[in-house]
Amino acid sequence: MLASFRAELLKIRKRPATWVLALVWFVLLVLFGYVFTYTFAANPPDPPKDQPAAVQQQQEAINKQLLDSLLPENMLKTLFANGTFNLGAAIVLILGAMAAGSEYGWTTLKTSLTQRPGRFGFLSGKALAVGVFIVLFVLLGLAAGAASSYDVAYLEDATVKWPPLEEMARAVGVGVLTFGAWGFLGFALAMLFRGTALAIGLGLAWALAVENTIALLPIDSDWWKGFRRLTLGENTASLGSIFGDPNPSFGIPAPLVEPERAAITLGIYVAAFVALSLFLLLRRDVT
Repeated sequence: MLASFRAELLKIRKRPATWVLALVWFVLLVLFGYVFTYTFAANPPDPPKDQPAAVQQQQEAINKQLLDSLLPENMLKTLFANGTFNLGAAIVLILGAMAAGSEYGWTTLKTSLTQRPGRFGFLSGKALAVGVFIVLFVLLGLAAGAASSYDVAYLEDATVKWPPLEEMARAVGVGVLTFGAWGFLGFALAMLFRGTALAIGLGLAWALAVENTIALLPIDSDWWKGFRRLTLGENTASLGSIFGDPNPSFGIPAPLVEPERAAITLGIYVAAFVALSLFLLLRRDVT
């Protein structure tokens, strides 16, 4: 397993697509998490001349609230509670699918298994390597948030006050659970469909279209809410609420799941996706 793990680390690290995904993740977080919000809040459009003073004061208060949310002390709430970190779900889903499915496209799976790692060791090493890169992507996201929030504090001449160290450690755990669930979803889909194209296509369709539709459908019933509590999107959003309630200015629905339950659910998803991948590899022909 260790040999397979080292080989997979080298393989993922040497792939240009890995670094392209990392760059896309960094740019997405900076732009949508900070640049666009700061540009809107710091340079609001001129109000209409006939706008009531009360409305103008309310808009100024909202802009002030948005600016405050971008400061370092509120970094974790901006990244997780406001859903910014969930932008990386599609990125790590692609990463997991590429790591698991490329062997089929390259027709190297049979060759790899003849080098004596065994199917269990082969898949375990591959999954561990994906987990390492998931952690690295989480750290990259936190670094991007820290750099962006520091820049906002510098531009606003505000005091730089970072979240406590234990909160930062908790943020790493929340990020790993969030990215782990989506990354190993792509991993399992690639093993199921024996390739990357269909796995990435269906995974992105679920992550970007189906999950968002489920969250926004105005169905007020207990069975529907119970179904939503089981979805990946709802649990990743609810887990982020451990750092505070989402900013009402972003129109994010209130979470349905307690953060502790969401963490357990996402952990079960990770274990289930890895177990499914192992079952498929053990039970099916590799060609």
